[in-house]
Amino acid sequence: MRRELGTAERNKSELSLIRFLISKNVAGIQITESGVESENSQYEVAILSFAEILKASIRSEDLCARLGQLEFTLILKGSSEIATSLAERVLRSWMFEGFGSHYSVLTVNRGESSLEILNRLDNQELRLVTKGY
Repeated sequence: MRRELGTAERNKSELSLIRFLISKNVAGIQITESGVESENSQYEVAILSFAEILKASIRSEDLCARLGQLEFTLILKGSSEIATSLAERVLRSWMFEGFGSHYSVLTVNRGESSLEILNRLDNQELRLVTKGY
């Protein structure tokens, strides 16, 4: 992240971050005899499914990392409008029964440290993309 911040500073280019959060819809999960194992398997498949959609949607110069169990963060070279458009496209493409997804976007301010940026990203309000059906 520090390298990307330094490059953006030198090139005077915009850098945006997108935080994706996958959430479990309790009513959508069917608990079977194996209970927890089945639920963990559902989480794993949902995470892998989301990661594949994300990987297919981003450019090679964009950076993506899984920061938490159900959280992904993307560093995007571009404005918050481009980041919002990408986030909405990703979430509209991803459907997984029993799970939902949200995102937040921020644009990096000049001179901000990595920690300040990540703290600000964590404090952003998450938005839900509703599907048109």
